[in-house]
Amino acid sequence: MTQTNIPRHRRNEIKYIVFLTLEHSHSISIPVEIKRITRSFKNIRLISYSKQMKKMNITYNQMLNYAETNDACTDYYKDANMYYIYYNDIAPNIVKSNRYRWNIAHELGHVLLRHHINNDKTRIFRNSLSTDEYNILENEADYFAQLILVPHVALLGFKVNTVNQLRTICKISNPASKRRYYEYMDWKSHINKNDAYDNRIFKYYYNFIFKKKCKTCNAKLIQRYGKFCPICGSKNTLQWGDGEMIYSKLDTYGNGKLKECPNCKNEETDIKGDFCQICGQNLINKCVNEKCKNLEVLPSNARYCPLCGAYSSFYQDDLLKAWNYNDYQNSSDEFLNIPDGIDTELPFN
Repeated sequence: MTQTNIPRHRRNEIKYIVFLTLEHSHSISIPVEIKRITRSFKNIRLISYSKQMKKMNITYNQMLNYAETNDACTDYYKDANMYYIYYNDIAPNIVKSNRYRWNIAHELGHVLLRHHINNDKTRIFRNSLSTDEYNILENEADYFAQLILVPHVALLGFKVNTVNQLRTICKISNPASKRRYYEYMDWKSHINKNDAYDNRIFKYYYNFIFKKKCKTCNAKLIQRYGKFCPICGSKNTLQWGDGEMIYSKLDTYGNGKLKECPNCKNEETDIKGDFCQICGQNLINKCVNEKCKNLEVLPSNARYCPLCGAYSSFYQDDLLKAWNYNDYQNSSDEFLNIPDGIDTELPFN
């Protein structure tokens, strides 16, 4: 069976549950932190085979008999409303290939799609269900695992173009990555920009996909477009990842307009227009290059336009200092009002 055998309304339900799962876990990472996501639910216990073997003082073969599977299984205890997911962390072919990650996601799918509750089962196994019932539940759990481990719209941001790229980024097995890659390419050829699920996932992963660091000033940025660092103006120095320097932003409203005029200190700025109604100071940070196609409001700490590299209006108006400005180093005798000929050396070491 494939996902196309799942009715459209049910696929939409599963997609929504995947999104709610991500939101609940507060885990924003690729590869997806499936263990952390699973453990974010208070009524789910994620237990490795090795840990359970130690607890029960049993051998690996005995553990396989206990679980009745070489991959993973889930026990549901109705009275306590508790789920125990057991996964194989011993078999080399499962661990080294990262198949255990899919197994955990698959079992989490069974739990969150309420398969145990709806079918009144302690475990989801073939011999306890009809063939059709079992196939439907397995297909839905696989679809859940596919959606949560291989978020298509996020991969689009990383420009995934090969099976190996997808396998490495998503940390799934080689056989699974081949299937998922062809599904991804098919989705990519029919992208619907108005798809509600894709838009939710894109917004959820946005800061992760577009986080950047500048090799020159080590700025920590969220930037989707442009080759210029908006802090130091360097070109082609941005890399994906976490920077260390967070350059302070001026306090603005959601539309990017300053809450207080830096010139006259007027605080009543939440009105229509880009300028202070008291002194005429520009309160919106924009690129000053009239030929630049960037019409977006720049972050309030941007010294440069990320598209063309020109000054920002805040930097041009001296509302922002240079990224490497140092008050001590830039102080001078003139600034300190020390007359010529005065010995500024201290009389002691």
